Amino acid sequence: MEELTDRQKNILEIVIREHIENALPISSKFIEEEYDIGVSPATIRAELYNLVEMGYLYQPHTSAGRVPTDKGYRFFVDLLSEKEIKRLENKIADEFQRMQAEIVSRALFMKEFTRFLAHTSSGLTFSYFPRESLLLKEGWEEVLNDPEFDDATRVRDFMGMVSEFEESIDSFFTDEKIDSLQIYIGSEVPFIRKHDFSILIAPCKILRRRGMLAIMGPKRMAYDKNIQLVESIIKMLQEKK
Repeated sequence: MEELTDRQKNILEIVIREHIENALPISSKFIEEEYDIGVSPATIRAELYNLVEMGYLYQPHTSAGRVPTDKGYRFFVDLLSEKEIKRLENKIADEFQRMQAEIVSRALFMKEFTRFLAHTSSGLTFSYFPRESLLLKEGWEEVLNDPEFDDATRVRDFMGMVSEFEESIDSFFTDEKIDSLQIYIGSEVPFIRKHDFSILIAPCKILRRRGMLAIMGPKRMAYDKNIQLVESIIKMLQEKK
């Protein structure tokens, strides 16, 4: 596999972050105007071409900018997972303590906790507790606000993915992965034929109940925020054991 140069990594990260933020193809002109990376416009164009050739980006139309491929998103996720998880921890801890203090019913607590994850992640969020046969799902409004779902076909495909995930959810629930965040991007998702979506899955323990959290959305999800969100939750729950 070809090794990316530091400049290529920088340009690729810019393209992915901007595409996640704006849901648009990112052009060399945009990078030139918005970022001072110390190279000429011709060099930016050449590096974008190289990143396309290496499979990290693709060009939807001849005159369009570039968008990430599954391989590009995977690079981004692997880069993020190396960074220290700092943001969101205080917010999560405060919210968790508030819910523990205010909500007596375990089922209601789980539902409120799942809704909090959905609101914070802007994704469709699941909490699953197999011993109790409890599967909670929150966040339809959040995820369907993404521009990808302006297309009715994409909505049907996503709903199909949700249904298939629910049917195969036990296959992800193993003791070996109890403390491990798993990230499936596009074609990496093992149980669907459509490859426009991603899912984050993390086994954990909540209120002494062994369970699993999952966040599902379009490939253009905010991986940095959601990875930090889930890993912060896992860390906090481990400290409360």
